[in-house]
Amino acid sequence: MKLKRSGRVLALGVSLAILPLIAPGVAAAAPAIAPIDLGTLPGDQYSKVNAVNDDGVMVGSSTPLDGQIKYHAAKWDAQRRISALPALGGEQSNATDVNRAGVAVGWADKDFSNRAAVKWSPDGTVTALPYLPGGDYAAANAITDGGVIVGTGRAADGKIHAIRWNPDGKAVDLGGLPGGSFANAQWITPDGRTVGGTASDAAGNNHVVRWNLAGAITDLSPGNPYSTPEDMNDFGVIVGSADVNGNAKPVRWERDGRMTWLDWPERDPGWARAVNNAGAAAGGGYLVFGTASPAKWSRAGTRTTLSAERGLGYDIDRLGTVVGLENNIATKWAADGTRTVLGALPGGPYSVATHIAPNGTIIGLSDNENGRTRAVYWPAA
Repeated sequence: MKLKRSGRVLALGVSLAILPLIAPGVAAAAPAIAPIDLGTLPGDQYSKVNAVNDDGVMVGSSTPLDGQIKYHAAKWDAQRRISALPALGGEQSNATDVNRAGVAVGWADKDFSNRAAVKWSPDGTVTALPYLPGGDYAAANAITDGGVIVGTGRAADGKIHAIRWNPDGKAVDLGGLPGGSFANAQWITPDGRTVGGTASDAAGNNHVVRWNLAGAITDLSPGNPYSTPEDMNDFGVIVGSADVNGNAKPVRWERDGRMTWLDWPERDPGWARAVNNAGAAAGGGYLVFGTASPAKWSRAGTRTTLSAERGLGYDIDRLGTVVGLENNIATKWAADGTRTVLGALPGGPYSVATHIAPNGTIIGLSDNENGRTRAVYWPAA
């Protein structure tokens, strides 16, 4: 599973639903080791990790404090040392994924109007990936260990199409839904055979979609006015949310395309944010007025509410361990429900755990005492 982008939980409730069974072991365990600040590039103040490979190499961005958002692509090696990834002459760049070999992908600006999808070799050499014919904009989102890359870019028709770049660098136009103006390939399975993402329909509504190896697109939520993917596992199973009477509801899209509605109260919005290879999911939503609570779902779709406090689950590992936040502080819930408060940087009022690696290392974000949001990690226990 790829690292999730984090977002602070908003307090907007819609009902006074009764909470279901809370997971056992809700008493907080002893705090884990405090997060370790991954730092920034020289002169910058903010940083964020977007992905980590099995060897602990991380990629993301570092950002200065100058009143504007200017991303600088960055890489942290297995010893957590940060270095800049070269750009293409423009002001901004961002690294979004990294494979086992240490090849990273993302985007970089050539100038003020042209953005290119790029890949960085393990030594940092940057290569611009080709645009679609007639295009002047592209961004890469994910890469397999075999070097297949997926992303999005503008085509000659002026619309944004999903793209697959083969290992030889050839750009393959995956297109989008009929009549739609936007498509984005966000994930690809390790074998390169299945691509997941989102695409708009002729009415401008977003749909969860998949592409097969031949590039044929399948709308996974036909007839639904709106659906959003959040994660895809190694087998092409996608989780996210879909609209029911104006409210988002958590959904899992199976390998055969079926929609499985995950257990959630009828009147309340909820989201599935992550899925493991067994099909278990993590996320949360509004269960009481003004409070979004973290939850997880079994393969059968049964919900366990992890806490009655304000929070959200951001990732789930193969054992069913969920990481996220509770009351604005990074938190881990073991498979049996035991909660561990992961803490924040000294003086920081906010932190979130966004990803748990196969070896148990946890990646996330934390504010420091100066209010700067930094990439952080918690070593495996």
